[in-house]
Amino acid sequence: MTAAIQRVWEIRERENTDSSILAQALDIPEVLAGLLQARGVNNPEMARRFLTPALSDLNDPSQMKDISLAVERLLEALRAGDQICIYGDYDVDGVTSVSLLLMFFRYIGLRTEFYIPSRLEEGYGLNPQAIEKIVAQGAKLLITVDCGISDIDEIEQAKAAGLDVIIIDHHQVPDQVPTATAILDPHQPECEFPFKELAAVGVAFNLVVALRTALRERGYFNEIEEPNLREFLDLVALGTIADIVALLDDNRIIAHFGLQELTAGRRPGVAALKEVSGILNDQVTVGHVAFRLAPRINAVGRLGQASKAVELLTTNSYSKALALARELDKTNKERQAIEQVIFKDALDNAEQTRQKGETRAMVLASKEWHIGVIGIVASKLLERFACPIVMIGLAGDLGKGSARGTSDIHLYEAFVKCADLLEGFGGHRAAAGLSIRAENVDAFRDAFLAAVVEQSSSLQAAKIIKVDQELQPAIWTNELVEKLAMLSPHGLGNPEPLFIARNVSVKSARKVGRDSPYHIKAVFNDDGRFLDGIGFSMGDRLDEMSEQVDLVYSAELNSWDGQTSVQLKLKDFKKVHP
Repeated sequence: MTAAIQRVWEIRERENTDSSILAQALDIPEVLAGLLQARGVNNPEMARRFLTPALSDLNDPSQMKDISLAVERLLEALRAGDQICIYGDYDVDGVTSVSLLLMFFRYIGLRTEFYIPSRLEEGYGLNPQAIEKIVAQGAKLLITVDCGISDIDEIEQAKAAGLDVIIIDHHQVPDQVPTATAILDPHQPECEFPFKELAAVGVAFNLVVALRTALRERGYFNEIEEPNLREFLDLVALGTIADIVALLDDNRIIAHFGLQELTAGRRPGVAALKEVSGILNDQVTVGHVAFRLAPRINAVGRLGQASKAVELLTTNSYSKALALARELDKTNKERQAIEQVIFKDALDNAEQTRQKGETRAMVLASKEWHIGVIGIVASKLLERFACPIVMIGLAGDLGKGSARGTSDIHLYEAFVKCADLLEGFGGHRAAAGLSIRAENVDAFRDAFLAAVVEQSSSLQAAKIIKVDQELQPAIWTNELVEKLAMLSPHGLGNPEPLFIARNVSVKSARKVGRDSPYHIKAVFNDDGRFLDGIGFSMGDRLDEMSEQVDLVYSAELNSWDGQTSVQLKLKDFKKVHP
């Protein structure tokens, strides 16, 4: 049995607890004003930008370091007819970045091809063999997206072979960076772009905006129709949401309008992907992207060739798009089957590790694990064990690993502390990757645990559930719940609002669902008002649902048989002992 994880409920801190002034200024309920304050939105203008996103509120791309150099090199390529190769990562962020640049560049007349390495055969980032192929194909300009910031030797090789290089990345910047024609990464110390949390596709979108502006100033669109960049936001939102970056500021605007474009489904590849994912006439949400669309794109990069996903997103033919989408769907089913086997094995490994007393972090390794899915399994183990997880797939003397971390631990900084034991690493706070020699795994395990403990004052693993405020369920009306939708889209940095309710009576509770993990379906009585509740994947905790409970919940609307009513979606609950 898995050792019990302490569950701690913490109310989010906010600078100003008086929400009435903000509520009056915006003519919104005080509950909504308080939720804004808990997210750092403390004045009416900030609140306006948050509640009513506008494309005009996006930051000016000209503030990004080196962006003018990148634009000038692209204009030169346009004048000279230089061939460009876009080199991207094989995840959703990389695929959407490549697709965005490929379509925009080709539309304006740039000769452009792309290259995405095989995850299994080539691994992450640039590699010498790929550069040789790109040079042989006649490219004069190499553009890396979602990679490149750490590839010093490979970029020197590219330059020596006659390639100019533009790096588009969003990962943490190492102490030494490559020498390139231009480097676009908001994390550079000299970069004045105010928002640092863009996904790579967000950085690429800024380059496209800046390039379109330069072309407009030169009268280029007197000859061809100027492209509407809003129509590309479906791709930008896909990559942004899938990469789990903070959905604040520019990312919030991108997600807001990008989800509208995804819902419209004007792009054949998006429409086909929605069809095979079972999203037909629904409004596309962050959840749809995270759990239906993105996994199908990721799967082909994990198990096969991510180039098929680029073909899907860039084709103008719906029949071709549907054939490719079905291929991605099939690959995703294969990924799920492999993932289930690895998860069971890794879970056994993790439980044995916890039995030995390791509670702050886990480093798990096996020769049986497919490196294409260990990141997904690491995320599942993180949810279960509430501590940073590193999973390493070993092949001979070498291993490749994926890490997922808790909010209080910066994974990249932890890896820096272990750098002498690693062959390479990269990433950011919440997710990172590494390569390592098998002989160093045990030493790395000790060093990583020490680095995690150094960052955290707590030595006991705990699942921290951040809650906005205490609010009894009886307060919720259909109209008030509808107001909560103004806070969406939700994600990192802007979580779904959660509330604590004390001493709620349980009228009934039962286990529902066809397969494990089962769910809890309950009816609660709060001050004489009966409300339905659902606890997804909580079926094994049914015996904890006593006559009186404290709840952590979110409020949503549930429509059934023509009726719409408030439903409590449970995040956690605890018995109230008499």
